[in-house]
Amino acid sequence: KEHMKIFSYFFRPQYIIRKLQRENNSLKLRIAELSDENQSLWDMLDEIKEADKQATVLNTLLKTKPIGDA
Repeated sequence: KEHMKIFSYFFRPQYIIRKLQRENNSLKLRIAELSDENQSLWDMLDEIKEADKQATVLNTLLKTKPIGDA
């Protein structure tokens, strides 16, 4: 009979609903964290692309040789 009490306790709809709500809230927080991290990574990628462009321009300028006297 004691096993039946435990069994019915764990499978009461209210218990399950609360547990799912907690898990849902936890997942919402995790999604927000991952979204922020994702945005930061996209921002970093944009910065890297911009730095790469600048490095390419600088490299091109450094390779140019003067044609004549100024």
